[in-house]
Amino acid sequence: MISSNQTKSLLETMEKNEDPLAFADALGLLEKLITNIINNPNEDKFKHIKMTVKTLATRLFNIKQMTELLTLLGFIQLDQEYYLPDEEYGRLLENFNTIKWQHILSQGRADGPQQYLKAQEIVRQQQEVQRQYEKEQKEKEKIQQQMKYDRQERSLVKEKDSKANDLQFGAKVKTCEQLGINKNTGKRG
Repeated sequence: MISSNQTKSLLETMEKNEDPLAFADALGLLEKLITNIINNPNEDKFKHIKMTVKTLATRLFNIKQMTELLTLLGFIQLDQEYYLPDEEYGRLLENFNTIKWQHILSQGRADGPQQYLKAQEIVRQQQEVQRQYEKEQKEKEKIQQQMKYDRQERSLVKEKDSKANDLQFGAKVKTCEQLGINKNTGKRG
């Protein structure tokens, strides 16, 4: 599995070698294409990125290492298009935030120093939310695993009959049945 660190490293290299506005635009377009795949995982048409489409050719594939990035994300090249096989969907999901955050940063850089500072803060906040979510998911998995073990353990332990009525000390509690009260009507009888 390709880590998001490799994706981030490639994106940073690409950004150094490209026009800032063109790179930010390409990442925005790529983010949109990936979002369509994520939102429609069962629709095959979104899994195809055709190099012959004019918009994609001029805005996406004009970036030198874009084909390398698509391959890193799990796409495979078929003639004049890139296709995402179902088994690579997880890799795409793992790298989506890296693409999104790099897009925010590149757009901020292209817009100027003040916008770049704002973009850095936005990415920092989103990364913190992501870390918190992952931490909560790990804790949830840990609790679910413990519950599973507890259920297995209880199923192995034989339940004991209650001895409360056999006690010879404490309050002399009598049941309704012992007092002669009919459970169905609530009357003595």
